[in-house]
Amino acid sequence: MRAILIRACLGTALLAGCKPAAHDPLEAVAPNAIWEVVQIAGKPVPQTVEVTLTHPEKGLIAGRSGCNRYNGRISEQNGRVRVGELAGTRLSCPADELAVEEAFRSAMARVDAVTIAKDRLELLQGGVPVIVATQ
Repeated sequence: MRAILIRACLGTALLAGCKPAAHDPLEAVAPNAIWEVVQIAGKPVPQTVEVTLTHPEKGLIAGRSGCNRYNGRISEQNGRVRVGELAGTRLSCPADELAVEEAFRSAMARVDAVTIAKDRLELLQGGVPVIVATQ
């Protein structure tokens, strides 16, 4: 029984070792550069609401999501970007900021690709921008 368990563990470890390594889809973004989110799900972010995205270190995103601050993990494996669940503060927010924040978090959960061109950062779902940010 013990030998079977050891073989199963070794087999799992070998398979895990054969997976392509995840890499950082934002590696071209300068560390700690602040990107201002200007559009969420096709709608402009109101000028009175601050939504930002930064890349403080490899595999990490952070910023303001309207009223609150957030951070989370981002990775790419097999050509697909994945944004992990975002952690954040939980301040009491005005309704307009809260609506933007909810739209931002929802859009981030759907991201599957990233494009970066000069001063424009797009987070995409199925080839369609769900988050657009400028520097």
